[in-house]
Amino acid sequence: MKAAVLSGIENLEITEVNRPVCNSGGVLLKLEACAICKTDTKMFHSGHRDLKLPRILGHELAGTIIEVGKGDHKFDVGDRVQVAPGLPCGGCPFCISGVPNMCDKMSIIGFHHDGGFAEYMLVPANGVQNGCINQIPLSLSFEAASLAEPLACCINAQELSKIKLGDTVVIFGAGPLGHLHRQLAHISGASEVILIENSPERIAFAKKVAVEYLIDSTKDDPVEAVKEITGGADVVIPACSDPEVLALGIEMLNKRGRIVFFSGLPHGYENIPIDHNMIHYKELQIVGAYGCTSEQNRKALKILAARKIAVEELITHQISLGELINGFELVDAHKAMEIVVTSF
Repeated sequence: MKAAVLSGIENLEITEVNRPVCNSGGVLLKLEACAICKTDTKMFHSGHRDLKLPRILGHELAGTIIEVGKGDHKFDVGDRVQVAPGLPCGGCPFCISGVPNMCDKMSIIGFHHDGGFAEYMLVPANGVQNGCINQIPLSLSFEAASLAEPLACCINAQELSKIKLGDTVVIFGAGPLGHLHRQLAHISGASEVILIENSPERIAFAKKVAVEYLIDSTKDDPVEAVKEITGGADVVIPACSDPEVLALGIEMLNKRGRIVFFSGLPHGYENIPIDHNMIHYKELQIVGAYGCTSEQNRKALKILAARKIAVEELITHQISLGELINGFELVDAHKAMEIVVTSF
């Protein structure tokens, strides 16, 4: 089969590899759509702590089942499915308590297992057994379904930050995840949702889709601008990896406000200074959010199928597998929002 294989830093080749063998309990997919995540470009340029090379990247994916291995499961050849890429063990305290994304034995499609930038992909037996395969509603396209995983990550962050009716939510970053967070926050009951961005291309896109509140941080002080709009933020979500936004986010929070550390920071910026006294006196809450669960992927598919989020407007490019590196370049240059590989 044809696949995009990453063998080393910035060493990616579209090549022929053996098609995966469908083992006992596993499921073999024909890929129909696989979206480019910013993490994919990061792995291409600089690797990742969980990446095992050589590897076929791609973890935001949807496809059609073409073979099922022996075993007791609910899937049939021809099923349209989306896959939650995190494969938990199913038996540790975190898995048992309903937070399998914290599983110490977690392995990830596109990181530890070959992913979706290929014609075919195997979902290992433990992924099948632990509910990582989700049926796609008939009303939902493969392209839209491939974005269930990033939406599920947003669901995880917003559940942890406890957005409630009437909250003011501020989101740093008007990339694809920022827009998913924006729409999801309204679903969760937020009264005002404010986007903050410094990229001209992303500012232009946000204006195109008629974002209610948009702050250009190259022109206005974000903290002062937020306070002018609404007095302060109840929830802040940094949907970008800029280390400076964390301190700004804390500063703009109202008393008892919440900030969720949604994005990891670049190497060397792990220990950033923050105002501990402000956290203390204002009783602020800081929470981390990493990945998502299979259940949150199912929630995402239901939201998408109900057309509660305009995900199609975020898909600005559909490309072939052979155009993958060009897709990475477009993402890095902010010249695209969501790019989905649809031709393999």
